[in-house]
Amino acid sequence: MCPEKAPLLGSGFHTSIGKESRAQTLQNGKRQIHQLGSQLQLNQHCLDTAFNFFKMVVSKQLTRGRKMAHVIAACLYMVCRTEGTPHMLLDLSDLLQVNVYILGKTFLLLSRELYINAPAIGEIKTHER
Repeated sequence: MCPEKAPLLGSGFHTSIGKESRAQTLQNGKRQIHQLGSQLQLNQHCLDTAFNFFKMVVSKQLTRGRKMAHVIAACLYMVCRTEGTPHMLLDLSDLLQVNVYILGKTFLLLSRELYINAPAIGEIKTHER
């Protein structure tokens, strides 16, 4: 019945829910990265790197207002571009049955916000020579 105690109880309650939600988001993200990444036959290093990108996206709260599948696909595509795998955004678009331009918009936004310099596809080959 003490009015002073109520705000403390309320704020603590919301804080713990936020942490659980974030942990759940990361756990779901990791699972979806592994599912989609295995369909693309990406190795464990690529999956781990995609999950690191995803953690950065979550920490910057860039998932808000975006579909999780689009964010996951963008993180995987960032890895494909930075690691030089032979995958195209169209491959992810086909797997998810999502318009390639929507995925492209999400990819561009996330790579810009995370300062990920994903080389153009033609540039990857020239660096290998």
